Amino acid sequence: MSQRAADRPSSIDPEGEFPFAAPDYVLHLLAAIHQFRDSALDTRLKVLGLNVGRYRVLGVLNRFGACTMTELSHFTAIDRTTLTRIADQLVAQGQVERKTTAKDRRQVLLELTRPGRAIYLKALGLVFELNRRILEGIPEGAHRATARTLKQVVENLAPDAVARDSIIQFSREALAGAAPPPKGRSTPS
Repeated sequence: MSQRAADRPSSIDPEGEFPFAAPDYVLHLLAAIHQFRDSALDTRLKVLGLNVGRYRVLGVLNRFGACTMTELSHFTAIDRTTLTRIADQLVAQGQVERKTTAKDRRQVLLELTRPGRAIYLKALGLVFELNRRILEGIPEGAHRATARTLKQVVENLAPDAVARDSIIQFSREALAGAAPPPKGRSTPS
């Protein structure tokens, strides 16, 4: 073995089951799943004039009501520059409107319109259908075990506690450091 090859990092699965070590392979597969699912979802949402980013913003607004851009950024894990572009598109389509608060007219809130809610509900059906197809044949116990594992990954990866808790708890209370909301309210990504 050359000195160069010996100095290179490597990832080898000691059991030979995967092309490389399981931790690296898991993250490789997660990246592929993310790309494949978002591409499939974009194709389905296109008939409604949406894409994944716009759908996610509509979902957050449907769940929480009017939100600031900061709240949207935390709940969608979308950067502020991209969110501004998405908000402009949704406002232009009449699905979202911008509002200001009486307390601070500089603070802009985005709020779902009636047509925005109608489009979101149609999109939700498409998302549920795709999610069912993707997870077909995988038992409920595996869904839960995977969710627990991915929750730990988010805890390990999130840049700060607010980002971590807003994604894991998916609640406004998480942004304020309070207890999570009651169970049963859903907004799938």
